[in-house]
Amino acid sequence: MAKKIRKQKFYLLALIPFFAYLIIFKYYPMYGAIIAFKNFSFRKGILGSSWYGLHYFIMFFKSPDIWMVLRNTLAMSSLNIVLGAVFAILLAILISEIRTVWYKKIVQTISYLPHFISLIVVSGMAMALLASNGPVNTLIKGAGLQPVNFLGSVNMFWGLVTGLNIWQSVGWGSIIYIAAIVSIDPSMYESAILDGAGKFSQIKYITIPMIFPTIMILFIFSLGYILSAGFELQLFLQNPLNYTHAEVLDTYVFKYGLQKSMYSYAAAVGILKSIVGFGLVVIVNFVTRKFFKVGVF
Repeated sequence: MAKKIRKQKFYLLALIPFFAYLIIFKYYPMYGAIIAFKNFSFRKGILGSSWYGLHYFIMFFKSPDIWMVLRNTLAMSSLNIVLGAVFAILLAILISEIRTVWYKKIVQTISYLPHFISLIVVSGMAMALLASNGPVNTLIKGAGLQPVNFLGSVNMFWGLVTGLNIWQSVGWGSIIYIAAIVSIDPSMYESAILDGAGKFSQIKYITIPMIFPTIMILFIFSLGYILSAGFELQLFLQNPLNYTHAEVLDTYVFKYGLQKSMYSYAAAVGILKSIVGFGLVVIVNFVTRKFFKVGVF
């Protein structure tokens, strides 16, 4: 063992910054999670604050806003996960079917670019474009139709946020699917062509089944964030008119933790999010491993 360590010492040294990052920014902050079980006071500090047990967890379950917040969170998360995966897979298949190399690179680059735009900027763009006197409503009024209150309609908010999320992330999300499609043995397609299979039949019976394990693994990972519907879009596009459909757990925690200074309560809600996410990952991983022979661990 010592000989092996000496032989790989340079590789091990290169891992030090990575482990330092994990310890400082991922593991050490977990110490602060105990305030969820305490009546936290800045004057007394974390250790000096009195224990409150499960008081804040019970308080959350008794909150009159819990069902509204959970409904909005689960609805937007589900839409993002399902539609995000569908559009990413479709984009990956379309890009993989492009035969002109330079054109394929241009399409890929254009599809990736929105990923590098901050969601705060995306929110600002949406507010500017969809305002009552913005370009979109100007075109609608120019066509002789009534303007649409995009930002104030509760019925449009989930679709609006989902559309912005997909536009911003679909290109980046397609990268893994493109890599999975590229790894498929070309001889399978050649055999299918000889048997008279068309392009759609090739996609249905070869492409989709071959990338199915990748789809399931990414789906399992995404379920860990089922209670993280997003923050920036929901916070910046939220207003009194759409509040009942815009408030999610992340904005709820932000308001109670920072704006109302209820740090222990916000920490308790955050811990519940993590527990539910971890539980879902374990359960879905077990089910997919049992029935589809695909799993993460």
